[in-house]
Amino acid sequence: MDNKKRLKEIKIELEKVDIEIEKRERTDPNEGWHAFCDHMEEVWEKRNKLNREKRMLMTPKFRDIPEYADVMTLEHFIGNVECGGFIDYDGTGRYVRDGKESDISIRPSDITHGSIRKDFDSVAWYNR
Repeated sequence: MDNKKRLKEIKIELEKVDIEIEKRERTDPNEGWHAFCDHMEEVWEKRNKLNREKRMLMTPKFRDIPEYADVMTLEHFIGNVECGGFIDYDGTGRYVRDGKESDISIRPSDITHGSIRKDFDSVAWYNR
């Protein structure tokens, strides 16, 4: 299957998952935060998995890197994630190639799921 076709399918699947998330949010068990997280976990993970797949298939568009971004090699970013230096809550990154930032994000959890684009050389990191 070609990437464009799969990206269209992912878009449709994400729309369905977003509807399911809204439904589940309206049926919150009202038994505290942990119960709510358990109630939502399946659909949140489904959305996260689809978004990871989407980022692996996207064709990048590039722009100049803003001065406020922290740029590091992809290898350095992966090492920081693996030693606990970055978690998703800390911020987000954008893949970089040849000194230009792409429109494809990378999250620390992508590393733990093995969803790493090897066609980029660096990451522009944005702290929260």
